[in-house]
Amino acid sequence: MYESTGLYGDSSLRRVDLETGEILQVYELPVQYFGEGIAAFESKIIQLAWLSQTGFIYDESSFEVLQDFNYSTEGWGITYDGSHLIMSDGSSTLYFLDPETFQKTGQVEVHDIDGTVNHLNELEYIEGDVYANIWLEDKIAIINPQTGQVKGWIDMAGLKYMEN
Repeated sequence: MYESTGLYGDSSLRRVDLETGEILQVYELPVQYFGEGIAAFESKIIQLAWLSQTGFIYDESSFEVLQDFNYSTEGWGITYDGSHLIMSDGSSTLYFLDPETFQKTGQVEVHDIDGTVNHLNELEYIEGDVYANIWLEDKIAIINPQTGQVKGWIDMAGLKYMEN
């Protein structure tokens, strides 16, 4: 499993054994970057840095930095749908990026029956839907990426009370 960790002076990209939690490989980001979301694309890992408007592209095997790129918002979460990178910035907007040029190709506002859904954080693309955890809430939105409509919610409230 790949993992991004974030704190100024303590951000990294890691390969972790899912069963044991052992860190198998690590790349430490320079101290001025706060690591955020990652996505796998072809044989690369793309990582966002929160406030710096900078992303990094790594070789999936060696973690060598292949290049960096810029975006105009904050960087929170990112995923890949097979055609586009989909990025969040903590607002209610999902941004679609060309995976080769990192230029914005579109965007959609996320909403449910009560209105816009803010604080979209980490993203995963699963079977045609975007799953987004909502920062500071114990829930995950299941989003139609074409319309921005929330199709359902996953209630995670009981998770924090589980014992190891």
